[in-house]
Amino acid sequence: MEALVIYNPNSGKKTGYDLCKICDEVLKEYGYDVTLVKTEYPNHAKEIVKKCKHYDIVFSIGGDGTLNEVISGNYEREDKLNICPLPSGSCNDVASMLGYGRDPKKNLEDALEGELHDFDVGTINDQPFAYVVGYGKFMNIPYEADREEKKKLGYLSYIKLGAKEVVKKMKRYKTKVTVDGKRLDGKYSLIMVSNSNHIAGIHHFYKDIALNDDIFEILLCKAENIADMAIQFVKFYLGIKTDKIISLNGHTIDIKIDEKATDWCVDGERLDDKSANYTIKVNSKMKVLTPRRASERRLFVE
Repeated sequence: MEALVIYNPNSGKKTGYDLCKICDEVLKEYGYDVTLVKTEYPNHAKEIVKKCKHYDIVFSIGGDGTLNEVISGNYEREDKLNICPLPSGSCNDVASMLGYGRDPKKNLEDALEGELHDFDVGTINDQPFAYVVGYGKFMNIPYEADREEKKKLGYLSYIKLGAKEVVKKMKRYKTKVTVDGKRLDGKYSLIMVSNSNHIAGIHHFYKDIALNDDIFEILLCKAENIADMAIQFVKFYLGIKTDKIISLNGHTIDIKIDEKATDWCVDGERLDDKSANYTIKVNSKMKVLTPRRASERRLFVE
């Protein structure tokens, strides 16, 4: 068996672990021949996966942005590869959702003794994403956070930037949203489409989702100011009904922004598309290796 390990050395907070050494030793114990590649520039992981030979498994070691690159490269292949995300970034929403912890050796062992599942992969205007896209208030934080600060502070770097965003005036965008044919026009301060119950470091953001049901979760927030937004999200998280947050799900979402829009965030990175017209949909499935506890958390439907 052959394994490709893609490691982003610039992802996340520095630790005392030698992740490359751990991967090499553990994978060889499990009978794998190991090819390890460190990424050197943005989208390098995408290029590696798109052009590499066939491997039995590809490990993505980094944050959600690294996983996005690996999935994007795999999306362009005819012979899709099995993927396993392992956390080492500042914010590892996907890996946290799947049940990984902080011990890299245990994470790898849990994965190797885990299960392969289908995983819904979405696209926004044909660009793949792993778990979340959105625009509006606070969605700029992941891609504007300073990389050096993320290495020093980890997740705290996002909190620091978020504190600065709080004092900025909040804008609402006049938007036409169509979900599987259902039209919802309004002014929204935040729109988010996701395939995750762990978003921005918040676990159980959604209480009941599946990662392979051909459905994405859509959130539309009408809050007009920061205080209002905070109140509405607390209500939403606690399951209290509010008319300022619309929560629904669907397969295909068309969004038309009627005025100049802010940038979109895609898996923590800025989207290079300012067309103001966006189609987001469940586009394909990929096989993802997960710990057994992901099934115990009922993240996949049979």
